Amino acid sequence: MFYGTYLHPNPRLYKYMWQIWTPDSALEGSDFFEHGPRYSTARFHELERELISAGVSGFIYNRKLPRRGLGAPFDLTHSRWANRVWAPSWEDDPDSEWNGHK
Repeated sequence: MFYGTYLHPNPRLYKYMWQIWTPDSALEGSDFFEHGPRYSTARFHELERELISAGVSGFIYNRKLPRRGLGAPFDLTHSRWANRVWAPSWEDDPDSEWNGHK
């Protein structure tokens, strides 16, 4: 099962962080969402392939983080963006690339 947002067509605007819960996960509920492992898009797709091959079922969640950087269309002075968690710019993101997304 998937719970989250679909990938924006422009990978330079948002970074997606993924969480995978399986019946073997050590954490549940709010502990899982707060402290559970988070994966980049490329790493998530590697794990997804492994889990499908192993016949493991579970739940997939993602979180969309706006990116900082040149060309980002976000008005950082607007109240909508107050207290937001920001991802680094696409250029400064050290994660591996998957179909343009990091």
